[in-house]
Amino acid sequence: METFYANLPEGHVLKTLYREHEIILKTLDKIAELNTKIQGLSTVEDAENDLDKLHHLAIKVTESEPHHQREEQALFPVMIERGMAGPPTVMTMEHEPIRKYKHDLKDITVNYNGSSWDEIRTKINSTCTGLCEMLSSHIQKENLMCYPMAFQGISEEHVWQDMKKKCDLIGYCSFTP
Repeated sequence: METFYANLPEGHVLKTLYREHEIILKTLDKIAELNTKIQGLSTVEDAENDLDKLHHLAIKVTESEPHHQREEQALFPVMIERGMAGPPTVMTMEHEPIRKYKHDLKDITVNYNGSSWDEIRTKINSTCTGLCEMLSSHIQKENLMCYPMAFQGISEEHVWQDMKKKCDLIGYCSFTP
């Protein structure tokens, strides 16, 4: 599958989305690693440094919002218009719970006063696990099914150029390569 993306020209809408996925997946790996470490700590004081690191990763993954907006406002409407409604409809529906997980993780890592360490750890674990599982699965579906389907179903270069212009207006993630 990487060959498919490697053969796309620089700046192509799909290549940019795919590259952002690579960065998001690496961030999810770091979130999962930190969650595992945090689960083994005995007190919130022991975890403060790791909670800070987790908060910064949560901010980074939350900054992927322009990625979702570009899909929802530029790519998916063209796919739907051309009769490829299933995958983009499902992907759009999945964006909402993913957004919630991302924001919940960001909040949990700083708003935990008044909660016991066990409550904090449990919330962090369920949020990290849910986010990592759902977003990883979501990315795999887009990479393996949705994006190749779009590439095959949209052959006109001017349509891709129009999408790119919309993407440029929406903007990019802080980590877009």
